[in-house]
Parts: sequence; C-alpha cells; structure tokens
Amino acid sequence: MRLSWVLIVHIGGASLTFPLAAMIALRLVYLGFWRQACYWLLSLGAGVAVILAGKLAFEIGGWSIPSANVYSISGHAMLTASVYPVLCAMLGSTWGRRTARFGLFAGVWVAVVVAVALIVGRYHTLAETLIGMAVGLTVAWLNLHPFRPLARAGQTPMLARLALCGFLVLIMPAALHPIKTRLWSHGLLWFGVTERYFRSIDTDPVSGRTVVNVEQCRLPSYRACSDTF
Repeated sequence: MRLSWVLIVHIGGASLTFPLAAMIALRLVYLGFWRQACYWLLSLGAGVAVILAGKLAFEIGGWSIPSANVYSISGHAMLTASVYPVLCAMLGSTWGRRTARFGLFAGVWVAVVVAVALIVGRYHTLAETLIGMAVGLTVAWLNLHPFRPLARAGQTPMLARLALCGFLVLIMPAALHPIKTRLWSHGLLWFGVTERYFRSIDTDPVSGRTVVNVEQCRLPSYRACSDTF
C-alpha cells in the first residue's frame, strides 16, 4: 500500500510537473500567446517561491504552527494543483470550451487524489496539504480566467506533439531529478547552514491520533533526515 501512495505522490513531483509547466508555456508561445506564457511562468514561479519560503523557514529556523499542524508546506500539493488543471484544460480546449472545462475538472481531480495520498501516506498533515493546494489552485485560477487563450488553441502536428511530450515528460525528469536532489541536499551548506529541522508524522498506537515529531539533524548527514514533499 505504501508503494501505491508513493507512485501517486510522485505525480506531483517537481521532476514531472516542471517539464509539464514548460510544455504549457511552449504551447502558449506556439499559439502566439507570448504574454500569457510569461504570465504563466511568473505566477507559477511566485507560487513556488511562497512554498519554498515556508519550507526554508521551517527547515532552517524551525518556524511552525504546532496548534494547526503546519510545519513544512506541501510543494507536491501546490505543483499538482497549479499545473494539472491548466494542462488538462489546455488539452481539452483543442475540441472546444466544454471539453476545456471537463479537462479543468479532471486536473482538479488529479490534484485531490495526490492530496489524499500525501495525507494518507503521512507525507504531510492535512493543514500543510490544504495550504499547498490553496496556493496551487490560486495560480491555476489566475491562468484559467478567462478561457479565451485556451478556447482558441489550434492543432499542432502529431509528430511534433509526440517529440515534445517525449522530451519533456520522459527525458527532462530523468535529468532534473539528480540536480534537484543535490540542490536540496547541499544548497543549505552553500549558505553556511549546518543544521536542518525535519518532522515525521506517525500514529499513536494507543489513541490512534496523528503525532508530529520535530527533530534536528546536522548537515551534511542529509540521508539521516526525513525527506518532505
């Protein structure tokens, strides 16, 4: 069961969602919507910056709200909620406004499924996941209202689609993952940070309640620290 949650959670990983976000931007540029493409990348970058600031505040300074179970805000929830609704709406817009709306709902459903996996798999608390989703859905809403750029989407040659999808979805994640891992594991050392906070989520065997434990680890023993999504 744990493996199934891991597979679902990785749908919202940066190694996959960043290439998909790039695909959205390239699609908008191809259709002549340069301004919308820039707006998409800037708004997504702003959302990522908000989540990253929250994560670093906890991991470096130990900032948290224990009463609300907020420690490390979910980046996976944010990326899933921002990228998949826009991507699916754009794909659906090829056949019209109605299918664009259907794609939007499908993308939101993907975000909900990943959010459930994050909570049930004990990667994040309910509050951390909901905050991440709220930021992501805000980014998606800013880029989906109105639907005009998506409704006008034209056709792209099938061979070009397959080549672009293969490059962005298959090759780029494989290249980005080790870079992302190295930056996250050694980036704090580059700025002189020697200790890192992390938290684990468990269930009390007696009461059945969710218990969150916060600890510190000394860098660069990054592997000893629990990785948060």
